[in-house]
Amino acid sequence: MAQTFRERADSPDGTTDEREIWMLIRSWITLIRVVLVIAIIVVAEIFEEQSLFNLSLSVWAIVVGFPSFLLLSMIIIQGDKRFAPDLEEKRRKKIEKSSRL
Repeated sequence: MAQTFRERADSPDGTTDEREIWMLIRSWITLIRVVLVIAIIVVAEIFEEQSLFNLSLSVWAIVVGFPSFLLLSMIIIQGDKRFAPDLEEKRRKKIEKSSRL
């Protein structure tokens, strides 16, 4: 017979508190990455005439934004390895599948 909502909510689903906290932090980091990409594009387009230390602000947006994006991506990957190994396994399978093609 089908379980009621209350029975499903009370039964443990195998996730730990660490994983749930990581998934919350991961979603915020992902959102920040999207905002960062949009900000890089906006700054590069709007401030291309302005310069700082003899380089235009559009260059500075890329110089600062791209490493920031990579750093956030590395944090997500390392967090998945530590707190959500199943997500890391899915990522590895996807990479292996794409490398076969």
